[in-house]
Amino acid sequence: MSLVEALGVDGKIAIWWLLFGGTHILGSTVPVRGFLIRTLGLRGFKSLYSLVAFATFIPLGYTYFTNKHAGAFLFEPSVAGLYLTQGLMLVALVILLQGLATPSPLTTLSEMTGRYTSEPRGIFRVTRHPQNLGFGLLGVAHCVSLPFVGDWLFFGGFAVYGVLSAVHQDRRTRATGPEAVGEFQARTSLFPFAAILSGKQRLAPREYSLPALVGAVVAFVVIRAFHAQLFGGFGG
Repeated sequence: MSLVEALGVDGKIAIWWLLFGGTHILGSTVPVRGFLIRTLGLRGFKSLYSLVAFATFIPLGYTYFTNKHAGAFLFEPSVAGLYLTQGLMLVALVILLQGLATPSPLTTLSEMTGRYTSEPRGIFRVTRHPQNLGFGLLGVAHCVSLPFVGDWLFFGGFAVYGVLSAVHQDRRTRATGPEAVGEFQARTSLFPFAAILSGKQRLAPREYSLPALVGAVVAFVVIRAFHAQLFGGFGG
């Protein structure tokens, strides 16, 4: 039996998550990132970083989706769990699209253009890492309804990686980013609603993007309608 066969599906999913997350975080550490930018330039570094991300995430997704519901059975799914999954997915889509529609100094675009803002708006008043929060909720939502170890490793990885990469990005940008990034971090929070509860921020619902909100609802309706055909349902 080869090492690959001995790992099993669960082991392969875990290895690919470690490779994706490990290279993603290692590549953005200050020493490695600085060396690569000096060698390749900022655009070259971003291209290599994206290439490595795709080269590790695509096999991760392929391994899971060709071996769904693998491993030990953990619990009996329920109708209540399915409704909770759907609710979390809607919230995750809203957060993801609001994050894409709202400027932030922590994005690649800000770094590439040199245009930074220290003023948080919209969803960034809730958390400075809406993409991490959105994908983390996506992972948790699926874990609620999918009862196999392989499912939990794949989708749970989104939640674990979302937290770790957010913490790592905060440390890196605080060390190397411009003054605007430090000001942005001081006025926002990693954990959702922490800055609002502490009085640093307010909810400011008028700052949210209406097109992004509509897009999230439409995306949710479409995904819910075609989920079985696109991704399969439980047992599919």
